[in-house]
Amino acid sequence: MDEKTLRQLEKRLKVRVKTGCETCRIRRIKCDETKPACNRCTKTGRTCDGYKHIDKAKRGLPGAAASFRNSSFLVVPQIVVKPSISINPSSSLSSNPQENRSFHYFLIHTLPRWTEFFESELWNQKVLQLSHSEPAIKHGILALSTIHERFEQTIPYVRTKPGGFAFTQYMQAVRNSNELLAVQKRDNVDVEKVLIACIIFTCYENLAGNYQASNMHLQNGLRILQQHKHDRRLAAALSQDSIANVLYRFDFQAMTFSDSTSPYQYLLDFPPDIPQVRDFYKTNSEARDDLVAILRGILWISGIAEEDAGAVEHTTWLQVYSGVVRSFEEWETSFAEYQQRMSPHEQADIKIYAGNTLLKIYALLVRVGIATATGLQSEMVWDPFVDAFRSMVDLAETLPILQPQTPTSSSRSSPFQSPGLSGSAKHILIAPKPTPITFPQPSNASTSVFRSELLHSAGDLFQPLSTSTDNLPASKRAPPSFSPSFELSIIVPMFITARRCRDPIIRRRAVALLLNSRRREGRWDSLGAGLVAAECLKKEEGLKHVDIPADNWIPMNHSIMQCADVPEKDRVLDVQPGINLALGHMRLAYNMANGESWVEQMDLFKSGIVLEDVEGESC
Repeated sequence: MDEKTLRQLEKRLKVRVKTGCETCRIRRIKCDETKPACNRCTKTGRTCDGYKHIDKAKRGLPGAAASFRNSSFLVVPQIVVKPSISINPSSSLSSNPQENRSFHYFLIHTLPRWTEFFESELWNQKVLQLSHSEPAIKHGILALSTIHERFEQTIPYVRTKPGGFAFTQYMQAVRNSNELLAVQKRDNVDVEKVLIACIIFTCYENLAGNYQASNMHLQNGLRILQQHKHDRRLAAALSQDSIANVLYRFDFQAMTFSDSTSPYQYLLDFPPDIPQVRDFYKTNSEARDDLVAILRGILWISGIAEEDAGAVEHTTWLQVYSGVVRSFEEWETSFAEYQQRMSPHEQADIKIYAGNTLLKIYALLVRVGIATATGLQSEMVWDPFVDAFRSMVDLAETLPILQPQTPTSSSRSSPFQSPGLSGSAKHILIAPKPTPITFPQPSNASTSVFRSELLHSAGDLFQPLSTSTDNLPASKRAPPSFSPSFELSIIVPMFITARRCRDPIIRRRAVALLLNSRRREGRWDSLGAGLVAAECLKKEEGLKHVDIPADNWIPMNHSIMQCADVPEKDRVLDVQPGINLALGHMRLAYNMANGESWVEQMDLFKSGIVLEDVEGESC
């Protein structure tokens, strides 16, 4: 008996559903059973009286539970299929002690940091399950775990060496994935496993610094996903495990940080899908997925406009632009309703708070992106958005993971301290929602805040640059322990704020947040991003020869009190950092708004860094 027949039978037999809320039951209407308050009540302005009658009945009569859900009252027999993988994976992976140790490290150290903002069924369940049955997944996560541990133990840049444990595991994973791919070409049984392998390989190559290889794995995954877009079996699996959304988040990272050897291609003939925003969010992970789709749309809009100024008059560009704006308005409404429905338990959850705060930060970034998406004519166009930048930093400073690793706070007291969160407010459990900001609409602006600044940084901000600077005292350097993540996170908004906001206090707070943390998000390294932003700040404010002190708060130039005090001619239009590990050099190529450009170079070896043997091999 199928579901439709079952519902018809229930209606004919007048089987009364008792799982609706008390308000809908009294009104004798169908309840959507959303908890803690149903949508039918909240959308009509009524007070939902909840589901207390269900709990009372369950406690009072054990046998009554069978009648509370009509599908359990009229049971449709199903064929029971035994799972091929363990539901509760063991921490013991193999008979090899080194493999077990690496797997244990992945469980205890790597996984929690990759899911610090949002819950992930893919990483917490599916990948762990498959690691016990699929060799490609097993060896892939062992390689990831090993290279993560090496980063934890050493400050210098780390790459895998041929013959090393991480490299060996990775090569075994690649060989096993090729076998999976061969099977997948014959039938679609293993498509899900192939996509998960692409995700793991993308993570590994990003950590290893092989950005061309990581982009290859990502594009392979997106291509396979597109090929099976209309496969119902795969669609169900992808919806359940969020594999597609993980690939889309990786694609967003690639758009913000495109390597020079494999630049991101923006094509007017291949526009992104206009995001379809949910009316209702059950979790902040769902809100994140929709916001990433909007962000990808904005990056495409700005990328097309930057490459061809005339494209902004094209019908395709206009359709995508208007669709993204509409989708973001819908997202703000749905996200606000989700926050209002949060239970006290959810409001007290640190991870949920961190995830919601991150989404608020990115939402502010989206507003700036939408308002500046039609072409950049002046660096002064960012000045009207100082309130948005301030709100982003205010929110970031409340995140527990960004609390300084040094005794000194990132937002050090200053005679020119801008209004923001007080020291005590930074540690409150739930941050106040930022005051809505009304943005002026510059006629000639661009999201090169998202693109030109980020795309040209390819392959470089990944490096732990703090170990390669002569003017950084040992007392200020963050400890070698760092937090790697490949999900939506905080470095990009703070880097954009530090680079594009010329308010002297706000940008210093953003720089200090980057330098005081030891984070790695995809290809972005917080210390590298912070140092590049600091160098731009010093040049724009006439502090070229000022060293960064131990507390990471760059000394003030008291002649600069507001954005307008930094003239257009002194502003850095673009900076392209680059590291040549073979020669031991770091270069920063500056392009100024006044048309001047030059390259500065630092000698990495003079700073006493020990660079490990580098092998940039990939498959």
